[in-house]
Amino acid sequence: MAILKDGIHGPFSGRVGNVVGYELNGQAIVRSLPSRPKRKPTKLAALNQQRMKVVSQFLRPIKPIINWGYKDLAPSGSRIGSFQQAQSYIFKNALDYDADNENAPYVNPEKVLLFRGEQTPPRNPQVRREGKILVFEWDSSYTGLRDEIFVAAIYDGKNIFDLLSSGPDLSARSYAWEPFGNTMMGKVPFHVYVGSKNTLTDKLSDSVYLGVV
Repeated sequence: MAILKDGIHGPFSGRVGNVVGYELNGQAIVRSLPSRPKRKPTKLAALNQQRMKVVSQFLRPIKPIINWGYKDLAPSGSRIGSFQQAQSYIFKNALDYDADNENAPYVNPEKVLLFRGEQTPPRNPQVRREGKILVFEWDSSYTGLRDEIFVAAIYDGKNIFDLLSSGPDLSARSYAWEPFGNTMMGKVPFHVYVGSKNTLTDKLSDSVYLGVV
């Protein structure tokens, strides 16, 4: 069932026959439903389906991070949203294949960029876990303008994540972070990503992978 939002002449949301309507970045989009193939997919088509599936499974739980981290690549009015931008990047750059499992595709967290941008990330960042606290250190890049801050994210690769979207100025050179209100650290391994944000322009750097804690 479709819903008319602004009367009969306005956009609609939902399915009508073989078309579906939805809103993306403030624009009303109408597209036809995909046809269901009647033939068994080729090996290449089946592999592509597997690849898209593992990419979507990796990204879906961290959609809030992706919406934040890819916002510069999907500005308001763009027909390709932040989630689709991240899907495309990982599909092309962050997939590996498991030789012990019939070369099944999987997302390599080390190759993933959780956020992207033209800012310069922290120099030589490092992380260590002290109990349930993550301690970050990096080389100073203070240039006299206090407009670049430290940001970070952690993700277990399945469903648990946390985001530090507004950390200290990069001149601080270190920061102690307590993710999840100090309740989850140490229970499962987490992949760690760090970067920087310009507080004047709200622009981000590419994320830097620091390994597992």
